[in-house]
Amino acid sequence: MILTLSCIALFIISAWSLSVKARHARPPLFPGPKAIPLIGNILPFKRMWLTLTAYSEQYGPVYSLRVLHTHMLVLNSASEARDILEGKSHLYSGRPIPQMVSLAGMDRGVVFEGDPLRLRKARKLLHLVLQPRELRQFDPMLAKKNDMLLYGLLRSPDKLMAHIRKLTAGITLFMSHGYEVEGEHDPYVEMADITVQNFAQASVSGGFLVDWIPFLAKLPAFLPGMHFKKLALGWRQQYTDLAERGHQYVESKIAMGSAKPSLTSAALVSDLKDEREIIMFTATQLYTADHKQSTSTLSSFFLMMMMHPDIQRRAQQEIDEVIGNERLPEYADRPQLPYVEALLKELLRCCPPIPAVVRTPAEDDVHRGYLVPKGTIVIVNFWAMLHDKSRYDEPDEFRPERWLSRDADDNTDPLEVIFGFGRRACPGRHLAESLLFTAIATTLAAFNIAIPRDEQGNLVNPTGEYSDGGMIFPLPFKCDIRVRSERAKELVMNSVVESEAHR
Repeated sequence: MILTLSCIALFIISAWSLSVKARHARPPLFPGPKAIPLIGNILPFKRMWLTLTAYSEQYGPVYSLRVLHTHMLVLNSASEARDILEGKSHLYSGRPIPQMVSLAGMDRGVVFEGDPLRLRKARKLLHLVLQPRELRQFDPMLAKKNDMLLYGLLRSPDKLMAHIRKLTAGITLFMSHGYEVEGEHDPYVEMADITVQNFAQASVSGGFLVDWIPFLAKLPAFLPGMHFKKLALGWRQQYTDLAERGHQYVESKIAMGSAKPSLTSAALVSDLKDEREIIMFTATQLYTADHKQSTSTLSSFFLMMMMHPDIQRRAQQEIDEVIGNERLPEYADRPQLPYVEALLKELLRCCPPIPAVVRTPAEDDVHRGYLVPKGTIVIVNFWAMLHDKSRYDEPDEFRPERWLSRDADDNTDPLEVIFGFGRRACPGRHLAESLLFTAIATTLAAFNIAIPRDEQGNLVNPTGEYSDGGMIFPLPFKCDIRVRSERAKELVMNSVVESEAHR
């Protein structure tokens, strides 16, 4: 008996000793701010990316955090992000799914898809319409929707945001389902916008207590504090209804022989035609994700032009000299308009619509001698990368001319940062660049954008402030938009007439 107890004790002591040695043998975590025992680091919920950016001054471009039991790794450097997310893309393609996203069923679709096989299928579907060659079939539609933006600005410039939303919604809904938006209060668009709002709330990392304490999701809904369950259930039903409605719309059009080219119609004749759920939710997220990002950037464009009239005039001068007044600019003119190109880059650098995203490693990794444990929340801080003082002179200043310098390269180019890194890079990059460049160039050619005045003639200056959340927008502002000349007005009207003639 004594011998048996001695053996057990010896085994326990040996196992404990080996575990201690193993822990000490593991590489250390990246250094970072000192954490409070049990609680960890206390981070602000509002505009967290700014706090994470500020920490770089003390802890460097890569550092660790801990909130409760969750380890985090912050990437504030584009070069470090490339090394990790592209150099080890097989490890870091995972995206942690907030509990509210999962409860609301919004992990169905390419944005939060956790299954590697389903994710590959979803991205394959997106390539049916978003690759440069496939995108060209939508050029006439893109031009037509842009013409309607200009016409809207001409007729009712006071409804700026409505015109921007109609442009981005019209393009993405056509590409996802071949759907033509009807009027200002299209019922399908309004239904889709509700999904976008729900998606934005659900996907804010740590936005709900259940995101930090996952076991709350297993508790009965009748308990106090379980309101999030009822909320998630409503969001799930609304999201499912939207996806079903869009899919059935395309199926009915195919049956009638009147379906227009779209992701859904192409998918239904592809080798993935039997993957109904993947098709349904991938198409829906083409709208919910891409629509809002472009809306944010175009809103920032009008805000920046108001606040920087000298930059606006320089861009207009380039357009006037290169294009003349016989036609409006087109996307094909992009190589001949370097200052407008620089303006687009600076817009995305200074006002990124998505300040940060998150990733997670599928298994333990060692990077630069430091351990990144499996399940670590890797925060990819685009804001910090695009406002990096070591790479950009006066990063808080809006200066498009910085992109005309010979010193500008891919390491600092916002277009090589804002769309992400590795296997989770945004597949809608080519669509976004085409939409944004065309809208910006044609708007500058036809209109002057200025700060409005009140009834007493005083300037009504915008605050220049932005909203909070996973996707940010300028706070509401008023804008004075006026056609530049009678000739510009004539060009806008002619473009609308030509678009209607080619319907």
